[in-house]
Amino acid sequence: MSINVVVQFNALPATREAFESIMRSVVKDLPGVVGCQGVQVLQNSEDTCRFTLVEAWDSKEIHQSHIDGLIADGTWAAIAEHLKDDPVSGYFQNV
Repeated sequence: MSINVVVQFNALPATREAFESIMRSVVKDLPGVVGCQGVQVLQNSEDTCRFTLVEAWDSKEIHQSHIDGLIADGTWAAIAEHLKDDPVSGYFQNV
């Protein structure tokens, strides 16, 4: 059974464009990661610093392994520099 990951980001106004560029890269590159079934990035139409990332994965464990890799290689730290606060995330399954 697949799992969906929903992550809400609040980018810093000064780095919103750079963060948006990162999100575009995620849409392009993440589906090539083993276990990722797809990804969608949404930008709030009223507050353009707010983004929602929706990912589909083969399993929670595969997703967590991917995140562990991003932390280990410094990618996550580079992303976090663009954020006003910590992202809010959760795992969801289809009903």
